[in-house]
Amino acid sequence: MLRNTFVHLPGVGEKTERQLWQANCHNWDELLAVESTSLPAGLRKAQAIDLLQESLDHYQAGRWRYFERCLPGGVKWRAFDPRRGPTLYVDIETNGYDNAITVLGIYDGTQFEAYVADENLEEALERLESAATIITYNGSGFDMPIIRQRFPYHLFNHVHIDLMWPLRKLGFRGGLKRIERALGLSRSEETEQMDGMDAVYLWRAYQRGSQEAKQLLLKYNEEDVRNLEPLMEWVYRELTQQLEFTLRG
Repeated sequence: MLRNTFVHLPGVGEKTERQLWQANCHNWDELLAVESTSLPAGLRKAQAIDLLQESLDHYQAGRWRYFERCLPGGVKWRAFDPRRGPTLYVDIETNGYDNAITVLGIYDGTQFEAYVADENLEEALERLESAATIITYNGSGFDMPIIRQRFPYHLFNHVHIDLMWPLRKLGFRGGLKRIERALGLSRSEETEQMDGMDAVYLWRAYQRGSQEAKQLLLKYNEEDVRNLEPLMEWVYRELTQQLEFTLRG
């Protein structure tokens, strides 16, 4: 869906974007081939065409950070495409008082890896830098600012999709566990009733020497990130279907 998106161009809102699709301008290449005189007024300017060509150039070069900056937050879900580059599902746990990361969990659709404070947390940086897309729940308000604070000198090359916003568009509000239950996603019996504060207490118990607390904390974090994958796939499928008729014209 990313190459079908025009709302990052100046003067193009969702209404104009739909009009372009209905006029058989379904992607950037098709729009660049259209005579400028037949375009909406805002797109006849040289600046708009330059930005469209710039989008195509960045896409072909894999410079995903460009789209992280220019895509409106409400349409970043359109950047989801695991075939295009590494897609990582990310969630962090913190110590509960100064937002120091205790566990940073990453799931790539196949394998889960936990990066733990005072053990291997620095190794998470290489994985994060490899991502074309990072997917979180409420990550724009919590996870990603804390991750950037922890690794302040790195410009990650990804589009960040915060599932909280497209899920709200689809009528779902509240915490991640509540939405999981509404959509039929389950967790293990050990973690089903846990929340973020439980993760803080488990970390403190681990600091006092409990290996059992650490293992439960890692299991809780793993279920967080693994459940983001079916949520992302469902969101993408539902929102794409809403646009499908207009897009195909």
